[in-house]
Amino acid sequence: MSLIKKNILFISSMAVLFGLLYWTGTFADSPGGPTGLGEAPDLSHDDETIVFTYHQDGHGSLYTVSSSGGEAERLTEPEEEKDDTRPVFASDGKIAFLRQWEGDVHHHQQLMLWEEGKTTPLLDEETYVSDMSFSPDGTQLYLLKNEEYKDVYDDGRTQPTEFDVYKLAIESGDMEEVTDLNSVSINSLQVIREEELLYKLDYEKHAIERLQLPSGETTTMWPKSLSYSKAQEPVVSGPRLSPDGNTVAFSDVASTNEKGTFEYEIFTMTPNGENIKQITKSSVQAGHPLFFRSSEQILYTIDRNFAGREPQREYWTVDTDGTDRRQLNITIPSSEQ
Repeated sequence: MSLIKKNILFISSMAVLFGLLYWTGTFADSPGGPTGLGEAPDLSHDDETIVFTYHQDGHGSLYTVSSSGGEAERLTEPEEEKDDTRPVFASDGKIAFLRQWEGDVHHHQQLMLWEEGKTTPLLDEETYVSDMSFSPDGTQLYLLKNEEYKDVYDDGRTQPTEFDVYKLAIESGDMEEVTDLNSVSINSLQVIREEELLYKLDYEKHAIERLQLPSGETTTMWPKSLSYSKAQEPVVSGPRLSPDGNTVAFSDVASTNEKGTFEYEIFTMTPNGENIKQITKSSVQAGHPLFFRSSEQILYTIDRNFAGREPQREYWTVDTDGTDRRQLNITIPSSEQ
């Protein structure tokens, strides 16, 4: 795939849509992938710990490390031809994550739970989950789940489709549908507070939606000015709302390099789409911003080989005013490499 085509595909559908259309293999942390850090870490609620995926020998395991860097500790053992990805912390320290692998008929992303050293499935392996976020008390898990698989290939393989937001009770396993979107592109799910959610739509319309439950009332957030981006229209990848509700962080095209490849940076704006500021200068691909809860910092991921086949990811922090950008130095124990 040429660099130009890759940029066009990214703008037209974005990262999570590519995650759903797993057959492209462009952005997913898929089995058989390269060695290195995963694309989507998460922060503990006390800001002290980062959980992330580390890939080696074609498999991905979950690790934790201090939010200031240091030696990592492995939480899950890699299973043959499976990856543990997209971990999410609860307020009490348990971690939900996705175990993914290629099946005979379709790709699998099974919802799992890590708690006190034990790993258990929360849903069966035929239920495809693309993203999730815990309720403030950690007893409920909001998730993006497919309704069905559709035949889209001549070889009989199927693809997950018709996604909606569901609420899963961790203890009882009871689950209820909370939206009726039947979306192919819903992504970037975030629980803002009890019964208030944030998510993004890429295909049906380009919008960041703030959803009030149980009323179903939504408020749309989107950049009012297009001048900050070098793309033809805003991409707005991975939006996150700050703990105080006053700032939205997201990734978007900031510039192009000498080869014409788009370079993505982290931006912030107010919820009404104004006061847009670029706060990183990676000159490559920066994404997946996460706000610290007790300091004016953002954790984000850089991919220095975004236009290549194998990602070269790093984790960085930056103050919300764009100052004090620092790379986190993470050491994987030598016995596990």
